Amino acid sequence: MVVITRKDLKPGAQLAQSLHAISQYSLEHENKFKQWNNNYIISLSIENEQKLGNLLLNLEKKGVQVSSFYEPDLNNELTSICFLENDITRRLTSSLPLSFKEFKTNNKYE
Repeated sequence: MVVITRKDLKPGAQLAQSLHAISQYSLEHENKFKQWNNNYIISLSIENEQKLGNLLLNLEKKGVQVSSFYEPDLNNELTSICFLENDITRRLTSSLPLSFKEFKTNNKYE
C-alpha cells in the first residue's frame, strides 16, 4: 500500500490525512484492501495540492485504483491519496521522498 500526502501540511495533519486516505481506500476497494492484508505501507510526500492532483490524474489515466481524501476543514482541498503498489505506480512515484524525510527528531528508532 502506498499513501502520499502533501508536505506543505504540518506533520500532525500529514499523519491524519494519510490515515484518512487509507481508510477511504478500505471503503472504496474492499476486496483489494483485504488482499493487501495489512502487509506493508509506503508513506511518501509531495510538495503541494497541485502536484498531488496531477499525480492523481496520471494514476487514474493509467487505470490505477486510487482513493483520494479531500479535507472538509481545509476547504475540501485534496490532501492525500492511497493505492496498491505495482510497476506502474513505482514508475510514477519513484522520485518522491519518504514522508517526514526532512523532519528531525532525537528518536532512537529512526
